[in-house]
Amino acid sequence: MLHLHVFSWSIALVLFFVTYSLYTRKNKKISKILHIILRLLYIVTFFTGVSLIYLWIKAGAVNLGPLIVKAVLGLAVIGLMEVMLNSIKRNEPKKTRWITFILALALVFYYGYSVLPMSL
Repeated sequence: MLHLHVFSWSIALVLFFVTYSLYTRKNKKISKILHIILRLLYIVTFFTGVSLIYLWIKAGAVNLGPLIVKAVLGLAVIGLMEVMLNSIKRNEPKKTRWITFILALALVFYYGYSVLPMSL
């Protein structure tokens, strides 16, 4: 399950940057298709993350504090990705969103690779 989770968020990140660049280039048709695919990857990432949380709690292998923090930060990253893609379509300011996104993504990586266990 961990491999599917890592695969889904890594493909989602790549697809996010590709979709973002297509929206900036005003390529609407392809960017909308990729945006829909990206939303499906959000769902896969969310459900694999929830199943990992369930497995970690069931095994008793981890403290709940960092697990909850990582889950909230992961949801924040997904939400920020969606907000940033919608804001680029409306030409809204994006500097603060990029800073928040990079900070949240860095914290998710920190919690995922340094604080939480890699296996059960």
